[in-house]
Amino acid sequence: MDRELSESLERLALRRDLGQEGRWPLKRVRRLLASGGVGTTGPFVQIAGTNGKGSVCALLERGFRGIGLRTGLYTSPHLIRWNERIRINGGPIDNSALRNLLTRWMALADRLGKERPSGFEIFTAIALDHFQREGVDVAILEVGLGGRCDATSAVDTELSAIVSIGLDHCDVLGSDLASIAREKAAIARPAIPLVLGAVPREARAVISAAASAVAAHLIRPEHIILPPLPYLRGCEQERNGPLAATVGRLWLKKCGREKDFEDFLAAMALARWPGRWDRRTIDGRRWIFDCTHNGAGLEVFRKNWQRLPSEEKSSPTVVAGTLGRERARDLLPHLASIAAELILVHMNEERSVSTEELRTLIPPSCRCRIRTAEEGQLAKILPSLCGQPTLVTGSIYLVGKAFAALAIDPFGEKG
Repeated sequence: MDRELSESLERLALRRDLGQEGRWPLKRVRRLLASGGVGTTGPFVQIAGTNGKGSVCALLERGFRGIGLRTGLYTSPHLIRWNERIRINGGPIDNSALRNLLTRWMALADRLGKERPSGFEIFTAIALDHFQREGVDVAILEVGLGGRCDATSAVDTELSAIVSIGLDHCDVLGSDLASIAREKAAIARPAIPLVLGAVPREARAVISAAASAVAAHLIRPEHIILPPLPYLRGCEQERNGPLAATVGRLWLKKCGREKDFEDFLAAMALARWPGRWDRRTIDGRRWIFDCTHNGAGLEVFRKNWQRLPSEEKSSPTVVAGTLGRERARDLLPHLASIAAELILVHMNEERSVSTEELRTLIPPSCRCRIRTAEEGQLAKILPSLCGQPTLVTGSIYLVGKAFAALAIDPFGEKG
């Protein structure tokens, strides 16, 4: 990535104005889109949820692409490069297009004066502009945070889904499941199907009420027999797969292409979403990359770990780092209980927890070896590790930095 583009993206990341009282008013996103001639209607599928929404988006994109549809995919955050967030037919936006669009939309955003769009809002506008220029048949939008005030909600979606509800981003979305469900349920649109995954009872009640209030069609995932998912192997995919298949079937029905459903499922099975219970063999050694960053994710991780054969977890080395102490509070004690060696990493990110603070979360009874590292040391440390397996977990940013340190393209065919 060239210096000019890198500097522009750094400036974009610093634009964190969340609007009045920490909310993201959608009217300013729509004003921004209108200033750049980007419409809010189109072939949009919006996916929300605490965990699993990225996997569902990846499954949908691969399935639609496999039956010949031109796909747009917008997700966040990225593992290594910002380009990953905006994809056409599975491929990331190139540097030239990203540079041009970034220059254009930063200038448009600056003209809005006091209604200063955030970096995420600007990048969402870039994605929508790119999809419009590329003439996609379907654009799959992953909600960044919540739903009610998320920039992706500025468009009129034709189909939506809520994958899961759990406690995360409580400082913004609310401290209980009902409050978080209320924020995510706001993606419901009149007369538009809303597919709802397995969520706690109190969350389901809130979402059902919200859907009813706007006459959205609330739909449960169908019992669909799926082919194996060789690249998405965690137990959570047992729920994500049927939900994605249900969304896909509804879209094909809307388009009059129901006959293509079996081909859609076959293509969907080839989806990749790196860093989610991502088991790889690298230079003869076993690795697991898993973005476990909240309580619900930890429960899934525990199940996945229990399923591993004992010989595949005989002497694990665990590399861990988190953004936010609250996310580390439950994760670190559990990781310490399974690790033979635990490496605590501080990242060059604003909310990264220091290694000193991470140490305080490890119970005194822990018997694993503990050492610490800074992000800049990963390229030297990781290739020398010989854990059985070596597990990299916690923040998605750490997982991405680990891939970069190992010189691995996470979306490539190798590994």
